[in-house]
Amino acid sequence: MKKTTEPQWKDLNPFLLCTIFSRLSLQDQLSCVPFVCHSWLSALLHTLFNHPNLDLSALENLDANGELRERQLSRYTYLLKLAIKHCKNWVSVSLPSRNMLDFGSVMYVAERTPNISRVMVPCDDSVDVFSIFMAVMYWKNLRAIHAPFRGFQFVFQLVDYCKNIEELGLHGRFSERDVACIVAGFPGLKVLDLSSSTLPAVAMRILLDGRLRCIKELNLLHCQFLDLEGKYMRSNYVMFKEFRLQFLDKVSGIKSLKKFMHCMKVSMKKPCEQCALVSLKLKDQ
Repeated sequence: MKKTTEPQWKDLNPFLLCTIFSRLSLQDQLSCVPFVCHSWLSALLHTLFNHPNLDLSALENLDANGELRERQLSRYTYLLKLAIKHCKNWVSVSLPSRNMLDFGSVMYVAERTPNISRVMVPCDDSVDVFSIFMAVMYWKNLRAIHAPFRGFQFVFQLVDYCKNIEELGLHGRFSERDVACIVAGFPGLKVLDLSSSTLPAVAMRILLDGRLRCIKELNLLHCQFLDLEGKYMRSNYVMFKEFRLQFLDKVSGIKSLKKFMHCMKVSMKKPCEQCALVSLKLKDQ
């Protein structure tokens, strides 16, 4: 009689394995799946990383703290390094909001993904902007980047290494010089997103002085505008109304602009809720 061999877990269809693994939480994926066999490890790598977007923001789903998180993070980093050796089809990178990846890990990814064209960094105070500052030296093919703004040096770094940027999203507190750096450094911008930022009103003249000849989309949602004394302009109804009229008049003259997003309501009865919350915080400071 011939001995019948029982089916092995490792012989499961890889597409079936990927389907099963995709339904697991990241914690479950990292707990034991990579250690069963090579076929399971290969299927897990395909599930986690075989996408056009290298979505590292999945790390936000790990346990918030403790030894378990450190162990899971170590396993994830190990799997990421394995994937980088074999996967070359990433076109974008999304980073987590918390500092889940140390400087060395970010640089490891940047050095080995020179063809990345889009980088998304959440606007969070815990994000290590310095690692992104250094990483752009390797991402010379960048066409779009969204990141927190922590100083004009970052703009200079982008200008020096990333000549082809067409979409720029920076969010933070800007000075007049910062806006001038953006306009002078990226005259070919098509999309500029400064939403949820604080800007001096005088900087808007620079932004709309006509040098951004290719601009198609401008996003100024939930921006806070400051007068010459650094005070919140919305608190002065007459001043803000005049500023709004002048600003919108200049915007209407930009022929290339197809989409303009803002919430500069003059009415104090129904202001933008998000802007109203920020206004209260500014007044309390």
